[in-house]
Amino acid sequence: MSDYLQRLIEDYERDLMGNVYTFVFSNHEEILFEIKKQNVPHLLGIGRLPLRQVRGRFANELYALLKNGSLTLDHVISVPKHKEVYKKIMNFNHLITILHCGDTVKVVKRIGTLKSSYLLYLDHQPNEIIHLGVAQDEAGGWYPESFLVLQRNVTAYIDDQIPLEIVDFKVM
Repeated sequence: MSDYLQRLIEDYERDLMGNVYTFVFSNHEEILFEIKKQNVPHLLGIGRLPLRQVRGRFANELYALLKNGSLTLDHVISVPKHKEVYKKIMNFNHLITILHCGDTVKVVKRIGTLKSSYLLYLDHQPNEIIHLGVAQDEAGGWYPESFLVLQRNVTAYIDDQIPLEIVDFKVM
């Protein structure tokens, strides 16, 4: 299990890295984004861990530690209260489904305090809902802002939000 994060990075590089995802929603808005290397540690929650290996490091440095095996799942689970990060790591592979199978994904336009303007989510597991939040930066570009794995009964991020359909999506 000590090489789990290295294999996760290999999967990311094979299946997600370099792809540009375009979604057109029923409100006629189009979002276009990619998951860059520097997004991966943030989406996994790695940067928030109180670990010596993590403190003071930039996202690209954390990515390199994940890739070369210097930061392992054993490090993550050694941290008290690591469950949230652990759940993100164990469900990271679902990003492939969210980003490559548009017909299985649900979308809401987010209204509220979360930075994400849109939440793309999978509602296929009996106990959890997996969310990818996409936000807009100051220049108008889109980026993956959050990755959440929440218990089915904790749906505050999608309840009472505006549901949308994916009219078109492309992976380039």
